[in-house]
Amino acid sequence: MNLFKDIIGQKIITKNLSNSVINNKLHHAYLFTGPAGIGKEAVALELIKILNCRTGKGTSGYCGECRSCKELISFRSDDLLYIFPTINKAADSDKIIKDKSDLVNAELKEKSKLKGYYKFSFKTGRFITLSQIDEIRYFARYNSINKSKKFVIINSAELMNKEAQNSLLKILEEPPADIFFILISENPSFVLDTIRSRCLNIPFPLLSEEDIKKYLVKYHPSVEENMTDDLVSNSFGSIDTLTKLLTDSGSRLISLHEDLYGIFFDSLPPKTVNLIDSFLEEIKFLSDTEIDFILRKTLNKLLSSTFGDNKKDSGEGKKIIMTDFERFGAMYRRNINPRLLLINLYLNYREEYKKWKTN
Repeated sequence: MNLFKDIIGQKIITKNLSNSVINNKLHHAYLFTGPAGIGKEAVALELIKILNCRTGKGTSGYCGECRSCKELISFRSDDLLYIFPTINKAADSDKIIKDKSDLVNAELKEKSKLKGYYKFSFKTGRFITLSQIDEIRYFARYNSINKSKKFVIINSAELMNKEAQNSLLKILEEPPADIFFILISENPSFVLDTIRSRCLNIPFPLLSEEDIKKYLVKYHPSVEENMTDDLVSNSFGSIDTLTKLLTDSGSRLISLHEDLYGIFFDSLPPKTVNLIDSFLEEIKFLSDTEIDFILRKTLNKLLSSTFGDNKKDSGEGKKIIMTDFERFGAMYRRNINPRLLLINLYLNYREEYKKWKTN
């Protein structure tokens, strides 16, 4: 039996979670991992609604009409603490954060409307800090008024700073009663091993093209049919990427992808360094999802242009290039010097390209 009615794809995950709900065998802490836009947050939000629905009582999904459902849908429930990165640097004051509150509330409404398949349109902070984790202790101090289960969602768990992770670890070592934790991460390697070991790790796969089409039909029925195939193909299994392609910024992302491809495939030093500097200037205000799209599309084109269908002596080279691109994306998000990262990525690619040409 599958209790999750709003989830696109991810049938194995939702079926296993449904069985855990029905058999009352939920783990006290989960770590949902995988790329952006594949349903990690959507599953987390629906799981909470299922468990706290007064009509379904955790055995038949959620009704969407009872008080508990309505409060959770609007992110105004006393049973949910939602934590995400808000701090960019130590100098950020409480006033700066509070000034964003209206914007955050508006974005949460949009997230609710799209059943969790929505990433904040504004650039969130770079860090989750100790003060945010301290909120969990206050949250745990009071029992639920409705005697329902309480949840803490930590979105982008890899962006907890060292102090925040150590504080969370202490909480997870002796978890408060009737509180469940769901950590969501695109880069779980940056989460402490000791935290990961106390969570049930659930890796989410990319969505299939059929899943992406279902999302388009359900949430964007006005999209012209002749555009569907290109949109689905370019989404790379991510609803976040698809959403960006549906906006006016989609054509700009394609253009930036072509620029990056040109840097790797057509440029030679010393011109390369100037091109890299210009490219980094162009992308510095883009979201992680937009940058991931540019990297993934460029990677696919480079692999096709370099190795094509020739399997001989190309497997290891492909693996190295793919790993380098993944590492760049992860390190870029950690605010490591992007110029040095991109130059290193370029040099590694040119070296592999040279080996392939020689072979």
